[in-house]
Parts: sequence; C-alpha cells; structure tokens
Amino acid sequence: MYRCEITNKVSEPGDPLNKIVALTRPKTYFRWIKNEENNRWEEVEVGHGSEVVRELSLSAEGLQLWHSWSDVDRELFLKAK
Repeated sequence: MYRCEITNKVSEPGDPLNKIVALTRPKTYFRWIKNEENNRWEEVEVGHGSEVVRELSLSAEGLQLWHSWSDVDRELFLKAK
C-alpha cells in the first residue's frame, strides 16, 4: 500500500505502483586519473548526463491525471508541493 502523491489517496493492497520522473537536472561526470608527467591525481571530465531530482509515486488514477495536464500545470503542481 502507498499514498498517491497527486490524488492523496491510499492504494488498495496489490495495486501497482507507477513511478514518474518529474524533475531532472544536467550533470557533468568526472573521474580521477593519475597524470604520469607530474605523478599527481587530476579530476577529468568524462561525460554529461542528467540526474533525477524528484520522482512521484502514482496510482493508476494519478497517472491518468498527470498525463492529462499540460506542462504548465505539471510545473505548478511541483512548485506547490
């Protein structure tokens, strides 16, 4: 059992949980590599990606509501919580 974050209702036992990634932010990944010339460790950029900032736990009803909203409505919902 879980609580839907949109409808705020408690689920029935056995209802499937839907996880939605609501917010992400860009992330640069680094790796420590030993420089053979001066024998020191340096932090080197190895890639770009994104990381999850916020996930929502939704019921089937909450998932339908989420998909029916526009991007502006979704943004307002996330700011209100």
